[in-house]
Amino acid sequence: MTSNTPPGKTALITGASRGIGAAVAIALARRGIATALAVRRPEAAHEVLRAVTALGLPCLVVACDVASERSVRQAVDAVLASWGRLDVVINNAGQIEPIGHMHETEPVAWANAVQVNLVGAYNVIYAALPALLRVKGSVVNVSTGAAHTPREGWSAYCSSKAALAMLTRCVATEYAPRGVCAYGLQPGLVDTEMQVRIRASGMNEISRVPREKLAPPERAAGVIAWIADERPGDLVGQDLALDEALLERALAAHP
Repeated sequence: MTSNTPPGKTALITGASRGIGAAVAIALARRGIATALAVRRPEAAHEVLRAVTALGLPCLVVACDVASERSVRQAVDAVLASWGRLDVVINNAGQIEPIGHMHETEPVAWANAVQVNLVGAYNVIYAALPALLRVKGSVVNVSTGAAHTPREGWSAYCSSKAALAMLTRCVATEYAPRGVCAYGLQPGLVDTEMQVRIRASGMNEISRVPREKLAPPERAAGVIAWIADERPGDLVGQDLALDEALLERALAAHP
């Protein structure tokens, strides 16, 4: 962990030890934004920590289970104690399980998906809002096309992510007039550990997409970093699909 006073903006990223979260930390660092990696197992984030600090930016690793309001509060407090400000929240932590037809799933596992994918994002936003309001910060919730299109065997994931899309709109409705901008970003099919589990399940057509057709995490990460940093006013409150037009706009703003 490093705790040097950052030169400017700071960000907290959940689920930042790998995949999209890790790529977002690096993309934000390239924009001069110091990052706090909020992860359940701090030892898993060491590689990302090294990558960020190699870019000359301060980086923190904070233990955080988004399903626990207390754990989230402690993580946010740690960031504020070290840096004194929080400008950006990236709600990236999420889970696809349980995969299966509804009658095959366990109610506890189904509810846990909601706790992580929806309540976890709420916990982070709730804890961070006082700090975000002070600096007119931003929130980006990592969404999915499955929030808008049901997929066989993904009832918990689809339902919880659909609710997350509404949470994005609610945050924008309540806090955009006070300077906090909220966005959702659907990254598409990305080569992550989640996709490994999806392919192993054999459930629905997504499991049959060849790995070579999946996008690298860096593609979505660059757009997320652009949104979080530049806060485009015309996109506030939207659950955005990562299409070529959005990608080109982000690249034009920060090649």
